[in-house]
Amino acid sequence: MIIDVQRLDYGVVATTLSETVLTESPSTGKIVRRAGPRLLRDGFGPLAVFFAGWKLFGLGAGIGMAALFGLTVFLHERRRGEPGVVVRLALVLVAIRATVGLTSGSATAYLAQEIGIDTVLGCVVLASLRTARPFASWFTAEIYPLPQEIRESDTLAGAMRTITWVWGIYFLSRALVRLTALLTLSTDSYVLVAALSDAPFLIALLAWSVYHTGGVLRRSPEWGPAIAAAEAAPRP
Repeated sequence: MIIDVQRLDYGVVATTLSETVLTESPSTGKIVRRAGPRLLRDGFGPLAVFFAGWKLFGLGAGIGMAALFGLTVFLHERRRGEPGVVVRLALVLVAIRATVGLTSGSATAYLAQEIGIDTVLGCVVLASLRTARPFASWFTAEIYPLPQEIRESDTLAGAMRTITWVWGIYFLSRALVRLTALLTLSTDSYVLVAALSDAPFLIALLAWSVYHTGGVLRRSPEWGPAIAAAEAAPRP
């Protein structure tokens, strides 16, 4: 989408920005504090609950508790009216893990699915670069509310493509790290590696994604003046 920057009403755009972006999430830190816990809950929660249930009560209980956790989170987000893209994806993955785990009766097989899931995710993320809406743009509304004019701009599309590249490489790299750990370490050590390659990197990537997006928009001649006006506007 090409936008004639000479015809933009910066007053309108700046007002929209100040009413949405600035009042809700004016900084990378605030966005991470708001979205980070949800990201960790949806991405890492099922694995943590499975491990605790497995060690305390047995394999079947661990799988069942992880599945119940995923379903509970999904229902909670639906009641809140959230878009829940991450939640829906996590629920599908929980169902796949539970089916394979119960069918195989093996904790190793259950945990090994993380490698396959990461590989598929990495391929899907990178493949989305060939579409009009790359992976990163799927979550924009959940993480950082923006006016429609910005969401449809070429400037934001370029930032989303860069972020999508980075996330795709991360998922494939995480799959390789976890495969190495599964082949060389004990099951308990593998879970530790899975945790360390998950939570810290997810938070770091979330923070970088928001920071990168904000930097691209602020440096662009298309949106820089409007954002500067919005940030300079007095807040209610």
